[in-house]
Amino acid sequence: MKFKSISARNKITGWNVENIQFNPMLTLLVGASGVGKTKILNVIKTLVRIADGDSFNGLEWKVEFEQNGHAYVWEGAFEVSSDVYRVQLLDKENNKFSIETEVVKEIIGDKESVIVNRTSDKIIYNGNEVVKLDKTQSVVELLKEESLIDPIHYGFRQCYSLDITENKNGATVAVVFSDKYESDKLFIMLNEYLPPLDKFFLYYKNKSEEFDIICHKFQEIFPSVEEIDFTISKSYGDLKMAIIKIKEKGVPHWIEQPNISSGMMRTLKQIITLVSANKGDVIMIDEFENGLGVNCINELADLIMEPDADIQVIMTSHHPYIINTIPVKDWKILTRNGCDVQVHTAEELRIGEHSKHEAFMQLLQTPEYKTGINRN
Repeated sequence: MKFKSISARNKITGWNVENIQFNPMLTLLVGASGVGKTKILNVIKTLVRIADGDSFNGLEWKVEFEQNGHAYVWEGAFEVSSDVYRVQLLDKENNKFSIETEVVKEIIGDKESVIVNRTSDKIIYNGNEVVKLDKTQSVVELLKEESLIDPIHYGFRQCYSLDITENKNGATVAVVFSDKYESDKLFIMLNEYLPPLDKFFLYYKNKSEEFDIICHKFQEIFPSVEEIDFTISKSYGDLKMAIIKIKEKGVPHWIEQPNISSGMMRTLKQIITLVSANKGDVIMIDEFENGLGVNCINELADLIMEPDADIQVIMTSHHPYIINTIPVKDWKILTRNGCDVQVHTAEELRIGEHSKHEAFMQLLQTPEYKTGINRN
């Protein structure tokens, strides 16, 4: 999948972004704190959840994207509920909101072909009215078995966020597995969206080349690491637990996962994600530099700039090295007036006409970056 543009409006809070354009390979969202960089990523995560059947009070959206060489537009709007008690319910079964309108179109050249047209009382799919279906779920979920919708549903499953899951000690959670999956290569193929450490463990058990590639890239960043392995322990029943361990030069004992630095674990997870990415994946990274040392940032930035697969990366950053490394054409500079978020290109703000260094210094001096407020 490749996102081309997104518009979204929360009719409850008034938060609104119109027609943010994404680059096919890499988009770097920059701007002052509080302008909405993370919210843009959250909008994409929300669209992924809507495509999987979730509902959101008062959300209105329009997204243009490509999937398998086809161009699509998907737009819709949920009802607005002012019942605060209902909105705050933790019971998901009772916390549902109806879709008022929804349209899915395929764009062929200059023409639009409507695949689904939905109103509050009926759904027309491919020119035919379908039976009554759940009003709170998107047609991307309800009609995912249909040939015209299946690739769209699959495309949204290719979107995921590179977030680190930590326990109280700052270590990434262990991998829990069953013996029957230890050497099942088909299991890896059928579970492309496993958490990174689960993938890494399966690569390890299957002696896949991806395991060696990941270890090599990790050791390039941390040359003191001699070896990466797993400790296997019994859990409950036929379940076992796999914990990563590393051997460092000059250290007599293996260092197990709870004692590995959070920066190392975050770096490892990012390497796994980028190495294991499949064609068409969309990877979101919020504040790329968080928890990483300069040595990690440099190497991982290069890996993002030159991925092995045809993927799309959408990320945010405040770090000077990241911003200065990413080509100016890939910047999207965000500003905000109240609830309205505006998106600018470097060209619009006349940034980067001569050199990358000059572009970065120009960015720091713009009122848009300093204040986050749109001057228009």
